[in-house]
Amino acid sequence: MMMMQVKVLSRKLIQPSTPTPHDLRNFRIAFTDEMSPTANVPLILYYVNKSSKADDKTGIKQLLETSLAQVLPQFYPLAGRYVQESRLIDCRDQGVHYAEAQVLNCHLHQLLGPEMKPEQLNDLLPCPLYAADGVTDPLLSIQVSTFECGGMAIGVCISHRIADAATLGTFLCAWADACSLEEGRENVCPVFNSSHYFPGRNLPKLELRIPQTNGQGVPKILTRRFVFDGRAISKIRSKVLMNCENGTTKHRYTRVQLVSGLFIRALLGVDRAKYGRSRASLITHTVNLRNKTSPPIPKHSCGNFCTFAVANCAAEQAKSPGLQDTVNLVGDAVRKTAADCARILNSGEDGNMVIIDSFKHVTEIICNSGGDLNVIMFTSWCRFPLYEVDFGWGKPIWISPASIPAPNSCVIMDTKDGDGIEAWLSLDEKDMYMLQQDHNITTFTAA
Repeated sequence: MMMMQVKVLSRKLIQPSTPTPHDLRNFRIAFTDEMSPTANVPLILYYVNKSSKADDKTGIKQLLETSLAQVLPQFYPLAGRYVQESRLIDCRDQGVHYAEAQVLNCHLHQLLGPEMKPEQLNDLLPCPLYAADGVTDPLLSIQVSTFECGGMAIGVCISHRIADAATLGTFLCAWADACSLEEGRENVCPVFNSSHYFPGRNLPKLELRIPQTNGQGVPKILTRRFVFDGRAISKIRSKVLMNCENGTTKHRYTRVQLVSGLFIRALLGVDRAKYGRSRASLITHTVNLRNKTSPPIPKHSCGNFCTFAVANCAAEQAKSPGLQDTVNLVGDAVRKTAADCARILNSGEDGNMVIIDSFKHVTEIICNSGGDLNVIMFTSWCRFPLYEVDFGWGKPIWISPASIPAPNSCVIMDTKDGDGIEAWLSLDEKDMYMLQQDHNITTFTAA
């Protein structure tokens, strides 16, 4: 196992190049922001070295800083600080946390190989994942880490109190455009308008059941990456269709639904083996609202524009489900939620309750279960243009989250070619060992 070390060389605060106007100093968050968990959304982008000149590398780092300051006026809330008591962002240009670091004992290509452990990647992030919502916690933090081979990793953490993964993607695209100065790129015009659609209501945040330490009596949570290439996705789809009447279905199974169903089936089996019986399960999948409402919410709208698709699986159903059953379970839930989203913006209070009720449903079931409930949470970052983030020296060769110690949670992402899926699953250490022995998981995963 490689012994990667990351040495932080400098830390500073980057402020917007132009001050935020006084009338924008107090930014009210939306009720979708209020309900989001206390956490940062992490992402790391990896770039190969395209120059052997030290001056070029110094110039690149300076350009990253300068362009960040230039783009921040468009993203002014990200340079502020969250005030919990008032449910607002204090936008007085306190600054974005910016760090530079050197990676020792590791070349970039080693992170792409089988020796990579997700927990090592957390050192490439600028802050802990749950350093959020404090009065001094930045809403956006960035760490630029340089490898001995000249490669670079840009680690970003954005507070879930004000942003979802799509917002992070919008920011990265805008920052990259400002850095590259290349003509002909799509003009990214962000707008922080979540509270316009969903005014704040002083709602409670979602609790993720995060173990705060790995001390005595607290289970160790592991994150592992499972890769399904395009051929594997096709094989999973074929296996599901084999059990359909006439080998067809009225709904097209997406890559995300197929992989989610595969993991649900495996996780139900792990839970049965762990407890010696079938338990009821609650399965959630985040749904991006931007392209599902009527009229559509603009794609560069910034904030938390997501809701839950929720599937309940009774203990009897969890005894021995087939792959088609679990794929349909998540597919039906996502389709129902997508249909409900169409009325969110044109049904007044009833539209707002589509979102609020999904959060309340999840919270109430968990709270009333007495702990005897198998909760499985998925989030998909697929189709976000993260592999298009080009600062002027090429697109990333890889993107990743990191180790996320939220048990029974899974982040689903595109592979670089766009045909496959990377699933980053977090489980109890003993549960992870059992899952890795699952026949379907070992059959279809490429790494």
